[in-house]
Amino acid sequence: MANPRIEEVDDDNFADDPEEMDLDAFDFARPQKGNLGPTRPADGDDDDDDDDDDDDDDDDDDDGATGLSPQDMQKLLQNSQAAGNLPRFSEADRERLQREQQAASKHFQCIYPVYFDSSRSREDGRRVSKGDATANPLARDIVDALQHIGQTKGVPLQIVFEPTKTHPKDWANPGRVKVLIKKDGAPISSKIQNKSYLYKLIAAYLKSHPTTTASPMRFRIQGMPMPKDGKILPPAIPRGSKIGQILPLHSPALSGGGVSDNFLQDVMNEMGGQLPPGINPDMLSALGGGMGGMGGMGGGGAGGSVKKVKEKKKK
Repeated sequence: MANPRIEEVDDDNFADDPEEMDLDAFDFARPQKGNLGPTRPADGDDDDDDDDDDDDDDDDDDDGATGLSPQDMQKLLQNSQAAGNLPRFSEADRERLQREQQAASKHFQCIYPVYFDSSRSREDGRRVSKGDATANPLARDIVDALQHIGQTKGVPLQIVFEPTKTHPKDWANPGRVKVLIKKDGAPISSKIQNKSYLYKLIAAYLKSHPTTTASPMRFRIQGMPMPKDGKILPPAIPRGSKIGQILPLHSPALSGGGVSDNFLQDVMNEMGGQLPPGINPDMLSALGGGMGGMGGMGGGGAGGSVKKVKEKKKK
């Protein structure tokens, strides 16, 4: 039997985590059971090759996520905007826009909130040291951090905010940020040489700007019901899960506050009965029926009524 050895390693030598998770394959009743999807094996390549591998996966895995700047995203999805004013695209235009967005951010570095979460271990997804980590990091705050870093360093960072993308080890905290730090294998600026240094800069900003209960209200998705009285209820935490106490309003872990039990019906009510572009009414009714018993994604009985079976008495 071989003797175990302890070796020092660099985080940059590890392949990044899978870019997103398949919610259909996730067992919300047993969230602690394993990970979703195979991870790529680590190799000894440098940052350039590692980043390129990540980007190739992004190109293959992206499923139509909106890759807009945070300002454009907020303008498009802000809650006060009427549904009739939303831009409407044909199927061909949507596919073309999606391809352009994917191509533009193909070689960007992916960053998830879990990388800076002080409640996580390295094995659970944290990428910075325990001392640099912070509580309840959100993707929207990472966008602010990158904008601040770009301004203070004098580096015009290209940033893409994808609010619906989810890290497989942090399903309750949706949101992914992509930023270009290397182009053609070389850093875009000598002031930011690699992603490890960028992580430290982001961590420093997050620690100096801690997440508060008002932070999730800074990004709202149109059609999603807002918490009553502006108070976000605590998340429903399944046993064995590690979930932050402050989550985005569209988190699947929120119940009653950010996401109601009858989410689809509330969306329809806020949109004045209008269906979003590309949504089939029959599909919506089918989804509504299938989600009847999901509640706040924390389990519960199946939707629909339960027929009572009467037993015949023996004579």
